[in-house]
Amino acid sequence: MTYQKFEQEKSKTLNKVPIHELINFNQSNENVKVSIIIPVYNVEEYLEECLDSAISQTLQDIEIICVNDGSTDNSLNILKDYASRDKRIRIINKDNAGYGHVMNLGMDMASGEYIGIIESDDYVLPEMFERLYSVAKEHDLDFVKSNFYRFHRGKDYLEKTFNKIAFKDENYNKIICPRENHDCFTFIMNTWCGIYKRDFLQKNCIRHFETPGASFQDNGFWFKANVYADKTMYLNDAFYMNRRDNPDSSVNDSGKMMCANREYQLIYDFLEKNAIKEDFLDVYSLKQYHNYLFTLSRIAKENKKEYLNIISKEFNQSNQKGELDTSLFSLRQINEIYWIMRDPEEFYYREILSQIKVSVILPVYNSQKHLRECLDSLLNQSLREIEIICINDGSKDNSLEILKEYKAKDNRIKIHSQENKGAGAARNKGISLAMGEYLSFLDADDFFEKDMLKLAYEKITKENADICMFESYTYDNITKTREINTNAIKKKFLPKKDVFNRNDISSNIFKDIRGWAWDKLYKRSFVLNYNLKFQEIRTTNDMYFVFVSLLKANRITILEKALYNQRVNVSTSLSNTRELSWDCFYHALMKVKEELINMNIYDKYERQFVNYALLSCIWNFETLREPLAYSLFEKLRSEWFESLGILNREKEYFENKNDYNILMEIMNIPLDDENAYKDYQINYWKNKNNNYEDIKNVPIKINEHETLSVNEIVEKLCWYRKEYN
Repeated sequence: MTYQKFEQEKSKTLNKVPIHELINFNQSNENVKVSIIIPVYNVEEYLEECLDSAISQTLQDIEIICVNDGSTDNSLNILKDYASRDKRIRIINKDNAGYGHVMNLGMDMASGEYIGIIESDDYVLPEMFERLYSVAKEHDLDFVKSNFYRFHRGKDYLEKTFNKIAFKDENYNKIICPRENHDCFTFIMNTWCGIYKRDFLQKNCIRHFETPGASFQDNGFWFKANVYADKTMYLNDAFYMNRRDNPDSSVNDSGKMMCANREYQLIYDFLEKNAIKEDFLDVYSLKQYHNYLFTLSRIAKENKKEYLNIISKEFNQSNQKGELDTSLFSLRQINEIYWIMRDPEEFYYREILSQIKVSVILPVYNSQKHLRECLDSLLNQSLREIEIICINDGSKDNSLEILKEYKAKDNRIKIHSQENKGAGAARNKGISLAMGEYLSFLDADDFFEKDMLKLAYEKITKENADICMFESYTYDNITKTREINTNAIKKKFLPKKDVFNRNDISSNIFKDIRGWAWDKLYKRSFVLNYNLKFQEIRTTNDMYFVFVSLLKANRITILEKALYNQRVNVSTSLSNTRELSWDCFYHALMKVKEELINMNIYDKYERQFVNYALLSCIWNFETLREPLAYSLFEKLRSEWFESLGILNREKEYFENKNDYNILMEIMNIPLDDENAYKDYQINYWKNKNNNYEDIKNVPIKINEHETLSVNEIVEKLCWYRKEYN
């Protein structure tokens, strides 16, 4: 191949989009040993670390070509600041045209004997290019590469993982011709942990395909470099630091579904045009398979079935032409590709949907105080086949940063951010994203026992149940003590059977099973089949979901073990700010009633529902602070008791006679008489505190001049009320 083709392609690249600035290209380019290409697009957060590592190289005879691809953030200003201080930094400022164009333009403008690459969100160790250049010169190599680290950085830590690019020790520190040793094509595919002889690239016109965007364009470059190289080497040292905590990295972009397919069509065309296709079908098939399956793993859930059908068609077409070569595939990979070819829908349902056993859905809103403990309890679960779907519901504190930190450590964590819509909407979004066989719901200030998901999953699958309920602990955030919550699932009133449904329950289903979602595991297909959703209200958003699921489930099972820790006495809990949504419980009750009517079972469950509704009304009334308690009283007295079906019932209708007595007392308070309401509240407080006689003489210091007994305070309050009314 001559240089003429290279010059033609270089001209096309140079004239593709406007170039606005060339900075420091008037500097001397003599004796440049390595040209370092840095592609830049909206990386202001990481760019300085990258540039610092480049200018700190022990090899001084370098140029650093930064190609700004139309950044809209502060990246260009950062580049210019560095270029003003170090003339080895050269800037090409151009319109956006994608990663392939950036890399080709940077390499075309390079003057170094060898060319290296640093991605702008990565960085390199100081000795990298000196070491690589020394080895390349000593052996006159077309390219030389080394091992690398993948890293995640948090506020107080750097976690890095060593990666052997060539896998086996016998592949290192020796000259290899990839054409003669196709094992090289099974090595980790990247372009940035080595350097390439510039003359070798130009002579063979080795370039990136200039497709739009920033995904997979390095595949073609990598492929062509391996096809044409005569002398390569891999070093067993590691110099390159590859970032894995940038959520905007193209590796994390799930929207570019067909990018790999376009790149591999271009690679195929290259092989065919140069009459070398037959020589490289084995490595082409392997890399095509790897990158298609990688794409499948990262694209959005709703696109996976469509994509499987697309790649199934492609693989079948290759097979029909005799071009699917699986000689480098493992047995598992062979079975997998032929399964996709034979029945992509079966593969989708059996492998894609079922490979995740449990999807844990975690709404997060300003939860930084307890979020780490919550996430730790998830990552430490003995059941490993889980996904953790974190819905950042418009947090204003450090919650999102903590989520990103944990996602960088464990790819089972998935983050979806949205404007604040409440836990109900967040859980519904989580359901729509979930891919597991079963669904678990966790509140961000609570935490799981280590074996919770494992034991619940084993129980629900053993019984083939729609819902598995388990016991929980109440964890006091102040005293740091816990005790089993005996009221959440009242087992003594529930059927003594391994599996049951609502028809087997003779007691009040609404009162004997709490309307909490987090102490239950749900079969996802059951939830989807019945289109079960959480109410999108601020509080009590799980009541409807839980009770309707219990009413619709054919198989319910109980695991008699406490597996969940519910944290109480938490200042940030929504339950401590019910004044902002004091009417939500009523709307939840009415939604349950509406569903009972729609299911044509209201007559059967009317008494159970009315008794539960009265209990809920009384609890909210007695625990709500003034003045909203009075607002609730007015609503109950004038409208809500009636619409819930509570009024005009005989005393015998009610399961709890004390609840009935409270109902009568409330109904006897005139709506327009605030004094009668206040008298009721004072008498209620006295009756509630059975030890009032014991405490009425306890002195309480009002200020430095006055101390009153409890009884005197009550009398004074009553006097003030009479005087000022």
